[in-house]
Amino acid sequence: MTPKQSGAFARRQTPTAGDGPVVRVERLSVAYGSLVAVRDVSFEVGPGEIFGLVGPNGAGKTSITESVGGLRSPVRSGSISVCGLDPHRDRRAVSRLIGMQLQESQFPSRTRVGELCDLYEAIYSEPGASARLLETFGLADRRRSLITELSGGMRQRLALALAQIGDVRLVILDELTTGLDPEHRRGTWHAVLDLAERGVAVLLTSHSMDEVAALCGRVGVLRDGELIALDTPARLTAAHGGPTIISVGFDAAAGIGQLPEALGLTRLSSGTNGQVDYAARFPTDYDRVVQQVVTAGLPASAVTRRLPTLEDAYLGLVGIGTDRTAPENHAFEKGGD
Repeated sequence: MTPKQSGAFARRQTPTAGDGPVVRVERLSVAYGSLVAVRDVSFEVGPGEIFGLVGPNGAGKTSITESVGGLRSPVRSGSISVCGLDPHRDRRAVSRLIGMQLQESQFPSRTRVGELCDLYEAIYSEPGASARLLETFGLADRRRSLITELSGGMRQRLALALAQIGDVRLVILDELTTGLDPEHRRGTWHAVLDLAERGVAVLLTSHSMDEVAALCGRVGVLRDGELIALDTPARLTAAHGGPTIISVGFDAAAGIGQLPEALGLTRLSSGTNGQVDYAARFPTDYDRVVQQVVTAGLPASAVTRRLPTLEDAYLGLVGIGTDRTAPENHAFEKGGD
């Protein structure tokens, strides 16, 4: 059975001002000997909020999530609280409030799925809770399977199911859908959104920007251990994603003469892929270009557009260059073909 499906994705919004934070991280720095992995990071996660942390490998995501979960102790300075408790000092109490799904969740290899579920139910005093969760994640027929008999994707789904057993207030998800096929990936997204609808806070790390954009109400971008941006996916994209790219078929471009000069657009590239690309504003410039093309007696289909994405914003923020806005000959030029 496949994971539960529901309607269109509806990203959780930032919690209302009256909601107290489930997670509060204040000026956190984490060091391992002389290596400072996290520098002066602060953020909060409210009830029912899905908060994303993104960044290149080594940016500090795992150090932060494991510190919040009480799995890391080398905190140099700053503070962390989960429901007002310190995850290190109040480890036992906090552990009952947190569910965790790590990128490489380790289970005893000779344990059966059902035995592991029984153990979690006993720890959290939730008898029978795993039945619904295994059904949701398509694992109902695997109760007697050994952990070694599960695929990597199945282990990921099992980890997410186990993370929800008990009266959890926070679920930490590290690389949520690694190894999942598209069907189970979408089903897992729905399960995370269901968690948020029940008021559970979710702290998510991912290298998949479409996943982050679909799920997260706010996103923190890390680079070299520092939080360099924190906002909604839409605002991050608007501020850092670059311009809309308008492309005109090469033959069409030749037929409309001095389009870039006439409309004041910046040409980015041309020729190699049979089209000319311009940096533009949408929808204003797009409508003007289409009008020019149609007036010249050419089909409107000669004009296409590509809006900036969260991935574009992310790559720009962390300093990984893309060529979507790279001008031809490495210099902006006006007019010409």
